[in-house]
Amino acid sequence: MTRMTKLMMTLCVSVVAAFGITGTAAAQTPGNQAGDSLVNVQVGDVTILAPISVAAALCDVNVNVLAAQLDTGDATCEATAESIATPGTGGNGGGNQAGNSLVNVQIGDITALLPISVAAAICDVNVNVLARQLRLGDATCEAVATSEA
Repeated sequence: MTRMTKLMMTLCVSVVAAFGITGTAAAQTPGNQAGDSLVNVQVGDVTILAPISVAAALCDVNVNVLAAQLDTGDATCEATAESIATPGTGGNGGGNQAGNSLVNVQIGDITALLPISVAAAICDVNVNVLARQLRLGDATCEAVATSEA
């Protein structure tokens, strides 16, 4: 026997003895069966949750260049964004079964939930150039966005 073969046999016997002493081994997920390959990578039953919310309110902005403005009203602005991601019931594992190859990579049952909500309220914005503005009323603006996955 070569030196490498002896080393591999010693390593295998050590691993078997270690599992025999402890009496337990980690159970595989149903459906994932490693083959006789040198390298076997299995990724499955993964859930990625990334709720994204953006709310912006640009309210009661006045820009005056060589202008006069009389503003006697109020501005009320509200921007609300809500995003919710829930994982649900998940997957049932996979049907991953490795073959007899040198390198075997299996990826399955991956769920990505990326709900995106954007609320923007642009309200009561005044721009005056060489002008005169008289505004007596109130402005109320509301922007609401909800995204759920």
